[in-house]
Amino acid sequence: MKQKSSFLIYHEYREPLKLLTDEQRGQLLMALIDYSESGVVPELDGISMMAFSFIQSQMDRDSKKYENRCSSNRENGKKGGRPKKENDSEENPKNPMGFEETEKKTKNQKKPIKIKNKDKEKDINKNTMCKSEADALFERVWKLYPQKRGKGKVSDANKRRLLDIGFDELSRAIDRYKADLALDDWRKPQNGSTFFNSGYIDYLDSNYERPERIQNEKAPGKLECQRDYDFDSLEQQLFEKQFGG
Repeated sequence: MKQKSSFLIYHEYREPLKLLTDEQRGQLLMALIDYSESGVVPELDGISMMAFSFIQSQMDRDSKKYENRCSSNRENGKKGGRPKKENDSEENPKNPMGFEETEKKTKNQKKPIKIKNKDKEKDINKNTMCKSEADALFERVWKLYPQKRGKGKVSDANKRRLLDIGFDELSRAIDRYKADLALDDWRKPQNGSTFFNSGYIDYLDSNYERPERIQNEKAPGKLECQRDYDFDSLEQQLFEKQFGG
């Protein structure tokens, strides 16, 4: 991002900032200043990072608009400024500034009605917040996973799917996967990118099936040589044998 001497603060930032403590707001402010100056993304805790991502998106859009405006001004400067109108002072010497004709045209023309698409703005803000929440959740579950490789290969679309599942169920899925790995010493955990893009699906609440070796495990304390006997029948046979019954 191109370095600027300032950045804009919008009233819509109030809602995400309400979620932070005073200390977190101070850290966020310094992180935003650093990002505006150098473009470096800071390291913050989960909820502070969510607020940063929301504001960062708007800062990037503002910076893009600023760069486009500067580029347009430079191009106009190379061309000698604003082009002259066809109806200049030589054709109308009595009205060198063309004020009267311009005034008539302005009166006859209807002003265009500008309609602000608030619904579109709401959708943009909603998508931005959704991305921030998805990023924050992904940071939490990533810390739980044993093989931390391929973090950057998890797409935003898959992060949003993880957000729909929720932290609690994802943490259970990770625990189940770890338990399966513990059954076989030779198995190694998948890269994080593989697990969080699709590998977790088999371990969700609705899909998971315990391995047969666990389901068929014998009850603790019972030896393999133990058998079930009908002691009443054995006692009757012994009595008949002893007394000739």
